[in-house]
Amino acid sequence: MKAIRMVQVGQPLEMHELPIPEPGAQEALVLVKAAGICHSDAHYRAGRSRVEPLPLTLGHEVAGVVAQVGEAVSGFQVGERVCIHYMLTCGHCEYCDRGQEQFCRRGKMIGKYANGGYAEYIVVPARSLFHLPDEIPFEQGAVLMCSSATALHALRKARLAAGESVRLTGLMSISTSDRPQRTGRNPRTGEQITIPAGRVVRIAPGATLKSAVK
Repeated sequence: MKAIRMVQVGQPLEMHELPIPEPGAQEALVLVKAAGICHSDAHYRAGRSRVEPLPLTLGHEVAGVVAQVGEAVSGFQVGERVCIHYMLTCGHCEYCDRGQEQFCRRGKMIGKYANGGYAEYIVVPARSLFHLPDEIPFEQGAVLMCSSATALHALRKARLAAGESVRLTGLMSISTSDRPQRTGRNPRTGEQITIPAGRVVRIAPGATLKSAVK
């Protein structure tokens, strides 16, 4: 299979030909249909955040189709559409038992400490898979597992109730990913602004935020 790999910090990624990985008893092989490019990937390439071992296949925002499952896997079948939780966790330490998998003692992030989704196939534990409904495109399913999951986690941690007001200190992709659009006020000028999800806004010197998003 083809895979795009980081070989050395500060150097271009390279296309490599690798064997298709075999899933273990509790793992699944996924045919990758979409893989997002996160800003973290730019940090990895620049050496601002450690990646190991090199060479490594980047990509932690991944969606695709189940191509093969291990003998102990239940709940997923070949041909099903899935998106992938980017943390590979053990599932039985005290943190996993409490639903705090991000602190798993053996956790590894795909695309950083384990091969990621910039490849034709990826093997992950079946517990890292989530069914992706037919109405959600693979491209959206891939980023759901990073930016949207981050926004959802923040909302849950904040313990917000329906009807409460919130302040967003940054209207970029993560803060807009849990709704089709965001409406708020510029804290410096008080002007009301609405920014569609996924839109990149660049503000020229002297321009107002409201004029920048028109």
